[in-house]
Amino acid sequence: MEVHHHPKVEKKEFKEYFLEFLMIFLAVTLGFFAESLREHLVNHEKERNYMESMIEDLKRDTAEATHVIAVQSLIFKKMDSALKIPVESLTDINVQDTFYHHFVYFYSWIDGFTPHDNTITQLKNAAGFNVIQKKMIIDSINELYIFWEGPFKGNRDIYMGRWQKLDEFAMQMIILPEPPNNDEDPVYTTYPLHKELFTRYDRPLLQQLYSFIRMEQSDIEVNTYDEAQYRDRAARLIKLIQKEYNLRDD
Repeated sequence: MEVHHHPKVEKKEFKEYFLEFLMIFLAVTLGFFAESLREHLVNHEKERNYMESMIEDLKRDTAEATHVIAVQSLIFKKMDSALKIPVESLTDINVQDTFYHHFVYFYSWIDGFTPHDNTITQLKNAAGFNVIQKKMIIDSINELYIFWEGPFKGNRDIYMGRWQKLDEFAMQMIILPEPPNNDEDPVYTTYPLHKELFTRYDRPLLQQLYSFIRMEQSDIEVNTYDEAQYRDRAARLIKLIQKEYNLRDD
């Protein structure tokens, strides 16, 4: 009978096991660090892109706020001129012409500020705030948009609602044409001419019309203050982002 002998298995020394373990450990560790580095670089690029986009939104906001303030300041002056005309003199057609040339601006023309929120929407919806490493930047962005979502937006909505009510009330006693398309529309300088505008000369109603105008004036004052505040905060945030991310002002 033939006897089969099992081959002799040579045992590894502890040092060999340790070296194999060390090589596997190093490979896993280096892979982890490589992936972490890659993720860090990707997030850093995303963060910078978000900040560049945020600056563009804020620049548009500051320009828009400046424009809106200018428009509302003109409307405010036209209201002031209309209110200086005594109610009792509105029965005079020539005075009506003067009143209307002031009134038509704030009857037909309203301008309100709305921020450009593309970047902040992305930051909120795509968890973009997670890639922003600078807490002061996150806090400053949030503070600006909390200001907008809070008192600023509420005051703007009040102003726009009051403007609508003023128009509806004025329609009860004034013959109004189609609203002009822009400030160069001939209706501002050529309409009307010695035509009776008022269909009613009820003194209490006329006094109430003046009250509406005064209230809308107050709304404009509040809105221009908010717009200036937002514009200044946005300008400061632009400078902060540029400084923290070493971004040039193109």
